[in-house]
Amino acid sequence: MIRRERWKSNFSQIPNETLRNHELSNSSFRLLMYMLSMSDGWIFRNSKIAKDLGKSERWVRAGLTELEKAGYIRRKAIRNKRGQITEWERVIYDLPVAENTSVVNTDI
Repeated sequence: MIRRERWKSNFSQIPNETLRNHELSNSSFRLLMYMLSMSDGWIFRNSKIAKDLGKSERWVRAGLTELEKAGYIRRKAIRNKRGQITEWERVIYDLPVAENTSVVNTDI
């Protein structure tokens, strides 16, 4: 028997397909659940994630790479007027997307 609380605040909704994805490593799954628990528009830093989860930044980078390959993260390059990449924007999805990387020039 399963008994559930009826939450009115401070909870996350995550698709069962994502929760039951057995292709992700335990580490990447934990990282994804942590990120999906944040509010929309949340901007994360690898150092903050590592601190919150008690892991190293290397662990975070490895998990992000796995999640990107699995389609849960899409990266966009943010370029300056000279076409140089100044930063990367990561968008986290609760279900995998078909294309998981793209390069976008925002100054055009």
